[in-house]
Amino acid sequence: ISTNPQTGVVFIAGGKWTTWREMAEEAVDKIVGKDGPKCKTLELKLHGGEGYTRNLPIQLIQKHGMSSDTAEHLAKTYGSRAWEMCEHSRPTGKMWPRFGIPLADLYPYIEAEVIYACREYACTIEDILSRRTRLAFLNKDAALAAVPRVSDMMASELGWSESVKEEQVSAALKYLN
Repeated sequence: ISTNPQTGVVFIAGGKWTTWREMAEEAVDKIVGKDGPKCKTLELKLHGGEGYTRNLPIQLIQKHGMSSDTAEHLAKTYGSRAWEMCEHSRPTGKMWPRFGIPLADLYPYIEAEVIYACREYACTIEDILSRRTRLAFLNKDAALAAVPRVSDMMASELGWSESVKEEQVSAALKYLN
């Protein structure tokens, strides 16, 4: 946390995604000073925090018959919003897991996350594979293999024309390579 000596503007730089709330609290506390009200960001539940329990992954497995890795991932990533993800999940056609078609073998990301992300304003394949699922960072080859399915799903969900879909696929392949 620093203060610009000429303008008095307080700013923060660096940090990690996992510490942004703590950094925000420190910045607010610095701005309001010792006698000001203390920041309460760490006391507030994030989107998906309402109704969350540590047993959520078990509940997802029991109700939706998904793999334990996928259930753990959904619970950690979406909190109680994981139930919405399950509503979008399709049958796998297998005895187990019954629901949640994976985007790539050996990874917990499922097709339903693509639909959900589109409804949360994701509009590029690269966004889905990098920021929404992180598959591109974990395994480039798995991400490359997922591009056709992700593009088909996004085209259907977002109403892409064939030319837009081709542009998106081209941009994603360029990004991944």
